[in-house]
Amino acid sequence: MRAVVVPSTCTQLESTQTLRSGAGVRDNGGVTEQQEVVTYDGLPASAGGAHSLRTRHPRKAYESVQVFLDATAVTVGAPEISFQLGAGGPPDTVEYFEAFATAQLGGPQHRQRTHTQWRVLPEHVEATLDALSGAGSGAVTGYGHPLAALVWNAPVALIDPATGATREGIDADAFGRFAVDGYGRLLGASGVRATFGTTASSLSLWLAFPTGDRLHDAAAHVQRHLPFRLSNKHWRRWRATKDGQSYRPTKITSPLAS
Repeated sequence: MRAVVVPSTCTQLESTQTLRSGAGVRDNGGVTEQQEVVTYDGLPASAGGAHSLRTRHPRKAYESVQVFLDATAVTVGAPEISFQLGAGGPPDTVEYFEAFATAQLGGPQHRQRTHTQWRVLPEHVEATLDALSGAGSGAVTGYGHPLAALVWNAPVALIDPATGATREGIDADAFGRFAVDGYGRLLGASGVRATFGTTASSLSLWLAFPTGDRLHDAAAHVQRHLPFRLSNKHWRRWRATKDGQSYRPTKITSPLAS
């Protein structure tokens, strides 16, 4: 997928590349510069964990995420890309994917009871999509889930469509690298996780938006380039506490709600 790779503090677009490393993580230092930000979590685990990309074709799903990223965001460093093969699928199909992975990707990163995972280099993304697309509709696990998938995971920064640059003051450093959960998410940072599977694909979003009169237009620009509707739920406004040492979230209605 094409997206612009920029350092975490950069606000200008640079050379383009394909769907792709980034700054190290510091300890949470509390509130620094910014007092308020709005976040969208699409979707939390309790609501399914991700938005469906509404296609059974992995290449079409990949192309739709590429369109979204090209129009709305830049990647902050290189993405993590992996190929995952589930357990319990049709033996012939499992053999097909294992032969592909051995020939194209080398040895697996790790094996678990539920799946085996290989690292995918950017130059092997197209071949992986071809393998997924050629597997057919029977490439499912015993539970009916996609048997294999290409997983693309990366931190991103949303751009201001008026300038083509990332929004100043909307990043993890501006909010003191404040941790919002136990999974490594930092307030002010954005990220995407796309899963392109043999029979279904999905996109998980964690997005940070400006507040005030800029919020609606920023959210509308993101919505305009997505193949699904953002949920009316899962929006939060984070404000600094009075002592300036933390942030507290408040659930809000979607800025796109009529």
